[in-house]
Amino acid sequence: MSERTRIIAEVESYWLEAGLSNTEAAEMRLELDQHLTDAEAEGRSVDEVVGNTATFAESWAEARRGRPVASWKDVQSGQTRKQRMSRRDLISYGIGTAAVVAAAAVAGQGGNDVDNEVWRWMWTILAVVLGIGEILTAGFFLLPFAVGAAAAAILAWIGAAVLAQWLVFFGVSIFALAYLRKYIVRQDEGDQPRVGANRWVGEMGLVLEDIEPDTGAGMVRILNEEWRAKALSPIETGTRIVVTEVKGTRLVVERVES
Repeated sequence: MSERTRIIAEVESYWLEAGLSNTEAAEMRLELDQHLTDAEAEGRSVDEVVGNTATFAESWAEARRGRPVASWKDVQSGQTRKQRMSRRDLISYGIGTAAVVAAAAVAGQGGNDVDNEVWRWMWTILAVVLGIGEILTAGFFLLPFAVGAAAAAILAWIGAAVLAQWLVFFGVSIFALAYLRKYIVRQDEGDQPRVGANRWVGEMGLVLEDIEPDTGAGMVRILNEEWRAKALSPIETGTRIVVTEVKGTRLVVERVES
């Protein structure tokens, strides 16, 4: 692996770990690659362009986001935002598990039949209402509580104490919320994975060969791959573009307005 390739890979990896989206990191990598290409054409080395890799990567990430991001040192030592979130998930799992265990201990004492008759239907109705609400909103916000209510309803129907039902409701809800949070974050960030050539939709690239709608000519580079491309209007070599669609073996692109 060349020095240039290694630095680009390290910098892009840092940007992703620091919290930048896949699209942001890909666009910045493309710009860095172009800067280094231009520098080499002028006889300058990679070190002259990048200097201190850590400082270079941090400065560009902060300028892009407009706010401080995880430092290079934190990323290298494993103290990134994603990893801190994982530790919080473990704590949430622990609290949820402890609540369920405590509920199981209380459940052995049994409950009042009259009280349980009321709570059976309350928990059941709550689980159904929250479940329907989740289907209508589809935001993963109500689902953890629907699961918790369903677990509490099961305890109520087998005659467990009301205290045990509440402990299970909170414990299971916390557990489910911690588990589903990674999907909530992914949904909010819009980073759902794409497969095949469709993975390039939304990615930035550079025109390598003039795109002519009439003749069908045109070539672009997306990251390290080259693709035939087409557009509704002519786009000149060296222009930055974004992929909007994939048709067969060609990428449909648009000019990125500066």
